[in-house]
Amino acid sequence: MGIIQLPGLTLEILPKADDPARTITGAGQWKHVLLQMLQRVYEMPVAVPAAAQLAQAPHAMLDLFVAAFVQAAESLLQRGLVKRYRVTDENRPALKGQLLFAQQLRHNLSHGEHFFTRAQVYDVAHPLNSLIRMALQVAAGQARGTSLAARARTLLLHWPEVAAVAVPAEMPRLTRKTEPYRTALELALLLLNHSSPTIQGGGTEAVALLFDMNRLFELYVAKQLRRAAGSRAKVKVQNQQSFWGSVRIRPDLAVTIQGQCFVLDTKWKLPKHQRPAAADLQQLYAYCHLWKSPHGLLLYPGITRQGKAQQQDFQASGLMPNQSVTAHVYFADVLDHKEGLNPAFGATLLGYLENLLKDSIHLSVREQKVG
Repeated sequence: MGIIQLPGLTLEILPKADDPARTITGAGQWKHVLLQMLQRVYEMPVAVPAAAQLAQAPHAMLDLFVAAFVQAAESLLQRGLVKRYRVTDENRPALKGQLLFAQQLRHNLSHGEHFFTRAQVYDVAHPLNSLIRMALQVAAGQARGTSLAARARTLLLHWPEVAAVAVPAEMPRLTRKTEPYRTALELALLLLNHSSPTIQGGGTEAVALLFDMNRLFELYVAKQLRRAAGSRAKVKVQNQQSFWGSVRIRPDLAVTIQGQCFVLDTKWKLPKHQRPAAADLQQLYAYCHLWKSPHGLLLYPGITRQGKAQQQDFQASGLMPNQSVTAHVYFADVLDHKEGLNPAFGATLLGYLENLLKDSIHLSVREQKVG
C-alpha cells in the first residue's frame, strides 16, 4: 500500500480487503480509510479530507502525509531544537580547551593569533535534527501542491545546516528531553526509509512511499485496544519468546486481562471461503501454548462480515491433555456504516476478550462445584 511517483505520473496502491469491484468503485473511500489509519497510528497532526475530496485530488494522499510531517517539524522549530555537547577540533581565534601542539605547528606557525584546540561545544548538531533535515529535503521534492512545496522549502531554509547521518532502521530511543520529537521523527523515518533510495532506470527517477499493510493494521489494532482498555488490560506488540535454540517467535499482540493472556495474530487479507489457512492455525496453536493462553485469535478486517467470529477447539495435545485451547477467527468491524474507520472498534474487540474471560471463569466455577 502506498504511492509510486514518476515524472508526470503518480500510482496510488490502495489497501484491498474486499471484492475487486467494490475496491475499484470505492477508491475514494479506501484512500479515506488508509489515511485515517495512518493518522491514528502515527498521530498525524492534520485533518483527513472527506472521501469525495480524495477521489478528486490525485496527489492528496502524498501531500497529506508530507503536510503532517512539515507541520510536526514546524512545531519542533518553534519549540526549540534539542542540543547536545560534542567534542570538536578547530582552529579558533581564542584559546579554548586543550591545545593540540602538532596541529598548532602545522596550521598556525605563521599565525600566532590562532589556536588549534580540542574543546566541547553545545549546539544543535544532534542526530535527530539531522534526520529531520534529511526528511525535509525529501518532503520538499515530493510535495506536489505548490503552497506545500514552498512551505517545506521555507522550513528547510530556517532549519540549521547539520551534517547528514545514517538512517536507522528502527525508531531511536527517546529520552524525556527528546520525547517531543516522536511524531516528527516517526514520519521522517517513514519518508527516509521508503523514499531516500530512488529507483533509477536511465534518465528516469521514481520515488516510492510504501507501507506494509499487515504491520499498519497490527499497530492500528494495538492503538485502538490500548485506548479502549486504559488500565483494564495490558497490550504488548510483538512480545517474543524463545522457541527453539536461538529461534524466537512473537505473536502480533499479547493482551493480558486480569492475569489471563490472549494472543492475537492480525491478518490484512480475506481468508478463502472464510476459513483460515492451516499454517496460520498452526502458528496460533504454538503461540497459545508458549504464552499459556486458552484463547488465540486470528484477526481479519471484517469488510464483508463485520463483528462476526468463529471458534473451535484445537485437538488436545498429548503432552498437555488438560489444557483446552480455542482458536477464534474474528472479523473485526474496522469500518463504520459510512465506510470510515469505526471509532468503537477497540472497545468492541476488548469486550469480546472480556466476555471470553467471563465465560472461562464461570466454566471453572461450575467445574469446581461438580468436582
